Amino acid sequence: MHCIETTSGSGADDLYINIDGVRIFGVQQIDSGEDPDIDVSRDFTTKAKVSLWEYDHVSGDDLIGSFYAHSSQAGEGQHAEALSGDGSRYDVFYTVV
Repeated sequence: MHCIETTSGSGADDLYINIDGVRIFGVQQIDSGEDPDIDVSRDFTTKAKVSLWEYDHVSGDDLIGSFYAHSSQAGEGQHAEALSGDGSRYDVFYTVV
């Protein structure tokens, strides 16, 4: 993953990642320009919804963006998704095996 820009305001994002509604990473502070290595995996049959969220201490958490990984992508190598929301911009790289 590559953080291009954090949410509106100053400081790092308090990022977490859900796959099919289950948290698989975070909450971790990620700042602009950082490239955290998120080494997690999840079994699925047909497709899995991956969502990036910014934890919000004051109000509800903010969705940065979502995408679907599909079983048909297995063996195709690395894929990339550009996600943006709530002022944040991230590039997410993933592989389906």
